[in-house]
Amino acid sequence: MIRAAHFVLLFVACFLGVLSALWVHDRLQPKATGLDSLISKGPVKTSKVAGQVAFSEAAEKLRPSVVSVITYEYSMFRFDRGPAEAGQGSGVIIASDGYIVTNFHVVQGADKIAVRMLDGKTYDAEFVGGDQPTDLALLKIAAKNLPSAELADSSEIEVGEWVIAVGNPLGFENTVSVGVVSALDRDLIGGGNFPLVDAIQTDAAINRGNSGGALGNVQGQVIGINTQIATEVAGSIGLGFAIPSNRVLKFVSEIRKYGRMRHPNLGIESFVPNWQFARQQVEEQIGPNPPEGGLMIRGTIPGTPIEKAGIGKYDILMELDGKQIDTVDDYLAYLLKVEIGHKAQIKYWQRGEVKTATVVLEEMPR
Repeated sequence: MIRAAHFVLLFVACFLGVLSALWVHDRLQPKATGLDSLISKGPVKTSKVAGQVAFSEAAEKLRPSVVSVITYEYSMFRFDRGPAEAGQGSGVIIASDGYIVTNFHVVQGADKIAVRMLDGKTYDAEFVGGDQPTDLALLKIAAKNLPSAELADSSEIEVGEWVIAVGNPLGFENTVSVGVVSALDRDLIGGGNFPLVDAIQTDAAINRGNSGGALGNVQGQVIGINTQIATEVAGSIGLGFAIPSNRVLKFVSEIRKYGRMRHPNLGIESFVPNWQFARQQVEEQIGPNPPEGGLMIRGTIPGTPIEKAGIGKYDILMELDGKQIDTVDDYLAYLLKVEIGHKAQIKYWQRGEVKTATVVLEEMPR
Protein backbone atom coordinates (compact mmCIF):
# COMPACT_ATOMS: atom_id res chain seq x y z
CA MET A 1 0.00 0.00 0.00
CA ILE A 2 1.30 3.42 -0.88
CA ARG A 3 0.51 5.90 1.91
CA ALA A 4 1.17 9.62 1.95
CA ALA A 5 3.89 10.54 4.40
CA HIS A 6 3.33 13.50 6.73
CA PHE A 7 6.51 15.01 8.16
CA VAL A 8 6.70 17.72 10.81
CA LEU A 9 10.48 17.84 10.68
CA LEU A 10 12.56 15.93 8.18
CA PHE A 11 16.26 15.49 8.61
CA VAL A 12 18.22 14.00 5.76
CA ALA A 13 20.73 13.09 8.46
CA CYS A 14 18.34 10.21 9.21
CA PHE A 15 18.75 9.09 5.61
CA LEU A 16 22.52 9.19 6.01
CA GLY A 17 22.25 7.25 9.22
CA VAL A 18 20.20 4.48 7.66
CA LEU A 19 22.54 4.20 4.72
CA SER A 20 25.61 4.14 6.93
CA ALA A 21 24.05 1.47 9.14
CA LEU A 22 23.17 -0.99 6.39
CA TRP A 23 22.41 -4.38 7.83
CA VAL A 24 25.32 -6.47 6.57
CA HIS A 25 26.28 -9.85 7.93
CA ASP A 26 29.83 -9.96 9.29
CA ARG A 27 30.58 -13.39 7.84
CA LEU A 28 30.23 -12.83 4.10
CA GLN A 29 31.20 -16.11 2.47
CA PRO A 30 34.73 -15.90 1.04
CA LYS A 31 33.93 -18.36 -1.77
CA ALA A 32 30.78 -18.26 -3.84
CA THR A 33 31.32 -19.94 -7.18
CA GLY A 34 27.69 -19.68 -8.24
CA LEU A 35 27.36 -16.04 -7.21
CA ASP A 36 30.62 -15.01 -8.84
CA SER A 37 29.53 -16.77 -12.03
CA LEU A 38 26.24 -14.87 -11.99
CA ILE A 39 27.99 -11.53 -11.55
CA SER A 40 30.61 -12.15 -14.23
CA LYS A 41 28.06 -13.48 -16.74
CA GLY A 42 25.75 -10.50 -16.34
CA PRO A 43 22.12 -10.33 -17.48
CA VAL A 44 20.94 -12.85 -20.05
CA LYS A 45 19.84 -11.61 -23.47
CA THR A 46 16.24 -12.36 -24.36
CA SER A 47 14.51 -13.13 -27.64
CA LYS A 48 11.11 -11.90 -28.73
CA VAL A 49 8.35 -14.49 -28.89
CA ALA A 50 6.18 -14.84 -31.98
CA GLY A 51 2.87 -16.65 -32.11
CA GLN A 52 1.30 -18.44 -29.16
CA VAL A 53 2.75 -17.68 -25.74
CA ALA A 54 3.46 -20.82 -23.71
CA PHE A 55 2.91 -19.56 -20.16
CA SER A 56 2.99 -23.10 -18.79
CA GLU A 57 6.53 -23.63 -20.09
CA ALA A 58 7.71 -20.34 -18.60
CA ALA A 59 6.08 -21.17 -15.26
CA GLU A 60 7.58 -24.67 -15.24
CA LYS A 61 11.04 -23.17 -15.71
CA LEU A 62 10.63 -20.39 -13.14
CA ARG A 63 8.61 -21.96 -10.30
CA PRO A 64 11.36 -24.23 -8.87
CA SER A 65 13.60 -21.19 -8.24
CA VAL A 66 10.94 -19.27 -6.28
CA VAL A 67 10.87 -20.01 -2.55
CA SER A 68 8.86 -19.09 0.50
CA VAL A 69 10.71 -16.90 3.02
CA ILE A 70 9.50 -17.26 6.61
CA THR A 71 10.67 -14.88 9.33
CA TYR A 72 10.65 -15.41 13.09
CA GLU A 73 10.97 -12.99 15.98
CA TYR A 74 11.51 -13.49 19.70
CA SER A 75 8.77 -12.31 22.02
CA MET A 76 9.06 -11.52 25.72
CA PHE A 77 5.55 -12.90 26.19
CA ARG A 78 6.38 -16.43 25.00
CA PHE A 79 7.05 -18.77 27.93
CA ASP A 80 9.32 -21.04 25.90
CA ARG A 81 11.30 -18.00 24.73
CA GLY A 82 11.56 -19.47 21.25
CA PRO A 83 11.03 -17.36 18.15
CA ALA A 84 7.50 -17.13 16.77
CA GLU A 85 6.61 -16.85 13.12
CA ALA A 86 6.33 -13.16 12.26
CA GLY A 87 5.68 -13.09 8.54
CA GLN A 88 6.04 -14.67 5.14
CA GLY A 89 7.25 -13.46 1.79
CA SER A 90 8.92 -14.80 -1.30
CA GLY A 91 12.45 -15.13 -2.62
CA VAL A 92 14.29 -16.16 -5.78
CA ILE A 93 17.27 -18.53 -5.98
CA ILE A 94 19.87 -16.73 -8.11
CA ALA A 95 22.83 -19.11 -7.66
CA SER A 96 22.77 -22.90 -7.46
CA ASP A 97 24.95 -22.93 -4.34
CA GLY A 98 22.27 -21.39 -2.16
CA TYR A 99 22.08 -17.63 -2.73
CA ILE A 100 18.59 -16.15 -2.64
CA VAL A 101 17.43 -12.59 -3.23
CA THR A 102 14.33 -11.11 -1.60
CA ASN A 103 13.00 -7.74 -0.44
CA PHE A 104 14.67 -6.06 2.52
CA HIS A 105 11.28 -5.36 4.10
CA VAL A 106 10.47 -9.09 4.06
CA VAL A 107 13.34 -9.95 6.43
CA GLN A 108 13.82 -6.64 8.25
CA GLY A 109 13.90 -7.13 12.02
CA ALA A 110 13.84 -10.94 11.84
CA ASP A 111 15.64 -12.94 14.53
CA LYS A 112 15.53 -16.07 12.39
CA ILE A 113 14.90 -16.70 8.70
CA ALA A 114 13.83 -19.95 7.05
CA VAL A 115 13.37 -20.82 3.38
CA ARG A 116 10.95 -23.43 2.06
CA MET A 117 11.52 -24.87 -1.41
CA LEU A 118 8.95 -25.96 -3.99
CA ASP A 119 9.48 -29.60 -2.96
CA GLY A 120 8.72 -28.76 0.68
CA LYS A 121 12.29 -28.91 2.02
CA THR A 122 13.04 -26.20 4.57
CA TYR A 123 16.42 -24.62 5.33
CA ASP A 124 17.66 -22.09 7.85
CA ALA A 125 18.83 -19.00 5.97
CA GLU A 126 21.80 -16.78 6.73
CA PHE A 127 21.41 -13.05 6.13
CA VAL A 128 24.35 -12.02 3.93
CA GLY A 129 23.54 -8.38 3.29
CA GLY A 130 20.74 -5.94 2.67
CA ASP A 131 19.92 -2.40 1.66
CA GLN A 132 16.80 -0.61 2.84
CA PRO A 133 16.83 2.20 0.25
CA THR A 134 16.73 -0.28 -2.66
CA ASP A 135 14.59 -2.76 -0.66
CA LEU A 136 16.76 -5.77 -1.48
CA ALA A 137 18.36 -8.46 0.67
CA LEU A 138 20.65 -11.42 -0.04
CA LEU A 139 20.26 -14.72 1.84
CA LYS A 140 22.31 -17.93 1.86
CA ILE A 141 21.23 -21.50 2.61
CA ALA A 142 23.46 -24.56 3.04
CA ALA A 143 22.47 -26.40 -0.12
CA LYS A 144 23.96 -27.12 -3.52
CA ASN A 145 22.76 -27.91 -7.04
CA LEU A 146 19.64 -25.83 -6.57
CA PRO A 147 17.41 -24.72 -9.47
CA SER A 148 18.50 -21.12 -9.99
CA ALA A 149 16.75 -18.46 -12.05
CA GLU A 150 18.28 -16.60 -14.97
CA LEU A 151 18.36 -12.81 -14.64
CA ALA A 152 17.34 -11.24 -17.94
CA ASP A 153 18.54 -7.84 -19.15
CA SER A 154 15.77 -5.56 -17.88
CA SER A 155 16.86 -2.77 -20.24
CA GLU A 156 15.36 -4.84 -23.08
CA ILE A 157 11.86 -4.96 -21.56
CA GLU A 158 9.09 -3.39 -23.62
CA VAL A 159 5.72 -2.05 -22.50
CA GLY A 160 2.98 -4.49 -23.44
CA GLU A 161 5.02 -7.69 -23.35
CA TRP A 162 3.67 -10.67 -21.41
CA VAL A 163 4.96 -11.40 -17.91
CA ILE A 164 4.28 -13.92 -15.15
CA ALA A 165 4.47 -13.25 -11.41
CA VAL A 166 5.47 -16.14 -9.15
CA GLY A 167 5.32 -15.94 -5.38
CA ASN A 168 3.45 -16.83 -2.22
CA PRO A 169 0.48 -14.45 -1.99
CA LEU A 170 -1.52 -14.72 1.23
CA GLY A 171 0.31 -17.94 2.09
CA PHE A 172 -0.62 -19.77 -1.14
CA GLU A 173 2.84 -20.98 -2.08
CA ASN A 174 4.26 -20.86 -5.60
CA THR A 175 1.27 -19.15 -7.17
CA VAL A 176 1.51 -17.99 -10.79
CA SER A 177 -0.36 -15.01 -12.24
CA VAL A 178 -0.17 -13.54 -15.73
CA GLY A 179 -0.20 -9.98 -17.05
CA VAL A 180 1.73 -7.50 -19.12
CA VAL A 181 4.33 -4.82 -18.54
CA SER A 182 2.08 -1.80 -18.00
CA ALA A 183 4.82 0.83 -17.79
CA LEU A 184 8.55 1.25 -17.21
CA ASP A 185 10.70 3.57 -15.08
CA ARG A 186 7.96 4.30 -12.57
CA ASP A 187 8.92 6.33 -9.50
CA LEU A 188 6.77 5.76 -6.41
CA ILE A 189 7.31 8.74 -4.16
CA GLY A 190 5.55 9.60 -0.93
CA GLY A 191 4.91 6.13 0.47
CA GLY A 192 6.39 6.91 3.87
CA ASN A 193 9.58 4.90 3.32
CA PHE A 194 12.30 5.28 0.71
CA PRO A 195 11.14 6.09 -2.82
CA LEU A 196 10.93 3.19 -5.27
CA VAL A 197 12.61 4.34 -8.47
CA ASP A 198 12.73 3.05 -12.05
CA ALA A 199 10.24 0.30 -11.21
CA ILE A 200 8.49 -2.04 -13.64
CA GLN A 201 4.72 -1.65 -13.45
CA THR A 202 2.57 -4.71 -14.19
CA ASP A 203 -1.07 -5.72 -14.05
CA ALA A 204 -0.18 -9.31 -13.11
CA ALA A 205 -1.91 -10.04 -9.81
CA ILE A 206 0.42 -9.27 -6.91
CA ASN A 207 -0.76 -9.53 -3.31
CA ARG A 208 0.66 -9.55 0.21
CA GLY A 209 3.24 -12.33 0.32
CA ASN A 210 4.37 -11.82 -3.27
CA SER A 211 7.08 -9.44 -2.06
CA GLY A 212 10.49 -10.81 -3.00
CA GLY A 213 9.07 -13.12 -5.65
CA ALA A 214 9.84 -13.22 -9.35
CA LEU A 215 8.44 -11.23 -12.22
CA GLY A 216 9.41 -13.27 -15.26
CA ASN A 217 9.21 -13.07 -19.03
CA VAL A 218 7.76 -15.76 -21.28
CA GLN A 219 11.21 -17.36 -21.55
CA GLY A 220 11.03 -18.09 -17.83
CA GLN A 221 13.76 -15.55 -17.01
CA VAL A 222 13.53 -13.07 -14.13
CA ILE A 223 13.07 -9.46 -15.22
CA GLY A 224 12.28 -8.10 -11.76
CA ILE A 225 11.69 -8.74 -8.06
CA ASN A 226 8.11 -7.97 -7.01
CA THR A 227 8.09 -5.43 -4.22
CA GLN A 228 4.79 -3.60 -3.69
CA ILE A 229 1.32 -2.73 -4.93
CA ALA A 230 -0.53 0.55 -5.20
CA THR A 231 -3.89 0.19 -3.49
CA GLU A 232 -5.80 1.68 -0.59
CA VAL A 233 -7.45 -1.67 0.16
CA ALA A 234 -6.24 -5.24 0.59
CA GLY A 235 -5.65 -7.24 -2.56
CA SER A 236 -4.45 -6.63 -6.08
CA ILE A 237 -6.07 -4.06 -8.36
CA GLY A 238 -3.66 -4.44 -11.25
CA LEU A 239 -1.04 -1.98 -10.04
CA GLY A 240 2.01 -4.00 -9.07
CA PHE A 241 5.63 -2.93 -9.12
CA ALA A 242 8.93 -4.79 -9.40
CA ILE A 243 12.59 -3.86 -8.99
CA PRO A 244 14.32 -4.35 -12.38
CA SER A 245 16.69 -7.32 -12.65
CA ASN A 246 19.62 -5.10 -13.67
CA ARG A 247 19.29 -3.22 -10.38
CA VAL A 248 19.13 -6.56 -8.56
CA LEU A 249 22.34 -7.69 -10.25
CA LYS A 250 24.04 -4.43 -9.28
CA PHE A 251 22.96 -4.95 -5.67
CA VAL A 252 24.34 -8.51 -5.62
CA SER A 253 27.63 -7.32 -7.14
CA GLU A 254 28.00 -4.57 -4.52
CA ILE A 255 27.25 -6.93 -1.65
CA ARG A 256 29.75 -9.43 -3.02
CA LYS A 257 32.51 -6.85 -3.55
CA TYR A 258 31.98 -4.38 -0.70
CA GLY A 259 29.72 -6.20 1.76
CA ARG A 260 27.16 -3.43 1.35
CA MET A 261 25.32 -1.36 -1.22
CA ARG A 262 27.12 1.92 -1.79
CA HIS A 263 25.19 5.14 -2.46
CA PRO A 264 26.19 8.58 -3.77
CA ASN A 265 26.39 11.56 -1.44
CA LEU A 266 25.77 15.24 -2.13
CA GLY A 267 26.41 16.35 1.43
CA ILE A 268 23.19 17.99 2.59
CA GLU A 269 22.62 17.15 6.25
CA SER A 270 19.10 18.50 6.72
CA PHE A 271 16.43 20.77 5.29
CA VAL A 272 14.20 23.45 6.83
CA PRO A 273 10.65 22.03 6.77
CA ASN A 274 7.83 24.11 5.29
CA TRP A 275 10.02 27.18 4.90
CA GLN A 276 7.54 28.71 2.42
CA PHE A 277 5.11 29.37 5.28
CA ALA A 278 7.64 31.75 6.84
CA ARG A 279 8.83 33.48 3.68
CA GLN A 280 8.76 36.98 5.19
CA GLN A 281 10.70 35.87 8.25
CA VAL A 282 13.47 34.22 6.23
CA GLU A 283 13.83 36.85 3.49
CA GLU A 284 16.47 38.60 5.60
CA GLN A 285 18.69 35.51 5.30
CA ILE A 286 17.89 34.51 1.72
CA GLY A 287 17.05 37.77 -0.04
CA PRO A 288 13.82 39.16 -1.50
CA ASN A 289 11.47 37.30 -3.85
CA PRO A 290 12.72 33.75 -3.27
CA PRO A 291 11.41 30.93 -5.50
CA GLU A 292 8.02 29.39 -4.81
CA GLY A 293 9.37 25.83 -4.62
CA GLY A 294 12.60 24.13 -3.70
CA LEU A 295 14.11 22.88 -0.47
CA MET A 296 15.80 25.22 1.99
CA ILE A 297 19.05 23.79 3.30
CA ARG A 298 19.45 23.78 7.08
CA GLY A 299 22.98 22.41 7.12
CA THR A 300 25.68 20.67 5.10
CA ILE A 301 28.40 18.21 6.06
CA PRO A 302 31.92 19.71 6.04
CA GLY A 303 34.16 18.49 3.26
CA THR A 304 31.34 17.15 1.09
CA PRO A 305 30.74 18.13 -2.56
CA ILE A 306 28.00 20.66 -1.89
CA GLU A 307 29.95 22.36 0.92
CA LYS A 308 32.99 22.64 -1.34
CA ALA A 309 30.80 24.33 -3.96
CA GLY A 310 29.94 27.10 -1.51
CA ILE A 311 26.33 26.04 -1.03
CA GLY A 312 25.12 26.07 2.55
CA LYS A 313 22.65 27.18 5.20
CA TYR A 314 19.52 28.99 4.00
CA ASP A 315 20.35 28.39 0.35
CA ILE A 316 17.43 26.90 -1.59
CA LEU A 317 17.98 23.78 -3.68
CA MET A 318 15.83 24.24 -6.80
CA GLU A 319 16.91 21.65 -9.39
CA LEU A 320 19.22 18.68 -9.81
CA ASP A 321 20.14 17.81 -13.41
CA GLY A 322 17.21 19.91 -14.59
CA LYS A 323 14.65 18.13 -12.38
CA GLN A 324 12.64 20.26 -9.97
CA ILE A 325 13.29 19.32 -6.33
CA ASP A 326 10.36 20.30 -4.10
CA THR A 327 10.26 17.53 -1.48
CA VAL A 328 12.72 15.41 0.46
CA ASP A 329 11.37 12.40 -1.44
CA ASP A 330 12.35 14.14 -4.70
CA TYR A 331 15.86 14.56 -3.33
CA LEU A 332 16.16 10.96 -2.11
CA ALA A 333 14.79 9.59 -5.39
CA TYR A 334 17.45 11.54 -7.27
CA LEU A 335 20.23 10.05 -5.14
CA LEU A 336 18.88 6.54 -5.74
CA LYS A 337 18.96 7.05 -9.51
CA VAL A 338 22.52 8.37 -9.95
CA GLU A 339 25.92 6.78 -9.48
CA ILE A 340 28.98 7.63 -7.41
CA GLY A 341 31.14 9.91 -9.53
CA HIS A 342 28.18 11.46 -11.35
CA LYS A 343 28.54 15.17 -12.15
CA ALA A 344 25.42 16.76 -10.68
CA GLN A 345 24.17 20.01 -12.20
CA ILE A 346 22.73 22.08 -9.34
CA LYS A 347 20.44 25.09 -9.62
CA TYR A 348 19.97 26.94 -6.36
CA TRP A 349 18.96 30.26 -4.80
CA GLN A 350 21.53 32.10 -2.72
CA ARG A 351 20.97 35.53 -1.14
CA GLY A 352 18.69 36.91 -3.81
CA GLU A 353 20.26 35.25 -6.85
CA VAL A 354 19.70 32.10 -8.88
CA LYS A 355 23.03 30.31 -9.29
CA THR A 356 24.33 27.07 -10.78
CA ALA A 357 27.13 24.70 -9.85
CA THR A 358 28.53 21.35 -10.94
CA VAL A 359 29.64 18.91 -8.25
CA VAL A 360 30.93 15.33 -8.39
CA LEU A 361 28.98 12.96 -6.15
CA GLU A 362 31.07 11.02 -3.65
CA GLU A 363 30.37 7.79 -1.80
CA MET A 364 27.97 8.06 1.11
CA PRO A 365 29.93 7.67 4.37
CA ARG A 366 29.22 4.49 6.32
